[in-house]
Amino acid sequence: MEKESSNNIPENVMNDKPKKNVGKTVAIIAGALVLVGGLAAGGIYLATHQTPTTIIDSDTSGSIALKDGENKIKAGGTYTFTGSTANGKIEIDTTEAVKIILNNVSITNPSGAAIKSKGTTGRVTIELVGDNKLVSTDTNAEDPAAAVSGDSELEITGSGSVTIESNGKGIKADNGLGLSGSGTYTITAKDDTLHSNGNITITSGTYVLNTGDDAIHADGTLKIASGKVVIEKSHEGLEANIVEISGGDVSVTASDDGINAQNSDGTSRVGVVGDGKLAISGGKVYVNSGGDGLDSNGAIAISGGETYVDGPLNDGNGAIDCDGEISITGGTLIAVGSSGMAQNATNATQPSVLINLNQSYGGNIIFGSISYEPSKKFQSVLISSDKLKVGETYQLSIGGSQVQSVTISQNITGQGNGMMGGGMPGGGMGGQGQQAQQGQQPQMTQRTR
Repeated sequence: MEKESSNNIPENVMNDKPKKNVGKTVAIIAGALVLVGGLAAGGIYLATHQTPTTIIDSDTSGSIALKDGENKIKAGGTYTFTGSTANGKIEIDTTEAVKIILNNVSITNPSGAAIKSKGTTGRVTIELVGDNKLVSTDTNAEDPAAAVSGDSELEITGSGSVTIESNGKGIKADNGLGLSGSGTYTITAKDDTLHSNGNITITSGTYVLNTGDDAIHADGTLKIASGKVVIEKSHEGLEANIVEISGGDVSVTASDDGINAQNSDGTSRVGVVGDGKLAISGGKVYVNSGGDGLDSNGAIAISGGETYVDGPLNDGNGAIDCDGEISITGGTLIAVGSSGMAQNATNATQPSVLINLNQSYGGNIIFGSISYEPSKKFQSVLISSDKLKVGETYQLSIGGSQVQSVTISQNITGQGNGMMGGGMPGGGMGGQGQQAQQGQQPQMTQRTR
């Protein structure tokens, strides 16, 4: 682990050129003692390891060339870094607001974060210029460092690009994390690629994310207003207490849940409606999940945009899994998956049709004027769109073959061999569903091929 020496050791101060105005370079004795001899040789020989630290204690309008070791910022201001280091980092150690401009930099830290703020109460802003690379190869087995780690509010912006590689998290903020500008982020991490103990807000940019855990995780609220998010690999794609998508293009591939609105305390209790909420009001969302596609411990509200879900193949999960109300008041939703836990809307102002099938199918789906081609087989189809009309009869075709004829009797219509849609939060088993309870069972004719 990287520590500042607490010993009262004299410092050897060397001034950089005045035009760089970056303060002084200090050689700090790390305090680590390395045994290089043995008692059998008649004595113990000790060597000290020196870690250079460059102190940057004043704002500068010029560029600062990165040095190996710590490039430590001790005062608020704006700092532009260039160059590379294969064994170093930028550390922010001030309570004042700091802006860092990364201009074609490359930083690798084998024992910690590439950029780290500590004890900072002011906002830290990182602006991307050109092509940048930040790597943490920390091998701490219990808690490897994030490549970018901040204990304050962190904002990343700019029109450049950054490639991040980490044995821990990619970008981690103890407080809020904001991402804006037209930059491109390519992040590969063993832990979460984007993580905040508070909120995350994405207002623009392009993100290509690969992780063994959550791609984007916020303990509080995750907001995506614009930009392009491509999650190529994850355990869970988007996870937060409240997930709000109002714009942008979001594509999620997850081995477990695609989008998960979890309870604020992180728990999940069977049969108990929690405070998680997933709200989609705009943009385009695609989910390919091994577990639940859209999962909420509380409510799901879809009022706009386009949402497509290629859900699970196993009946222990569903394309939609919600413990509370599922409200659909606008937009287009097509969700396919297994039939064992299939759910329909509980409240809808436009037709929402759930069709459970008696066998698995694959191929292009056509339902009226709506067409969609799932990426894998399915046994349940949920379609909601203002293109559908109550009182009309539609033919469901899959792979070029007519499978079922459906008459929409009211906004929430659902029938199938397994689960019934509507009026059954949490994917409860059996029963005739909302439509049968109301004596308005839809007219369907199912065909097999």
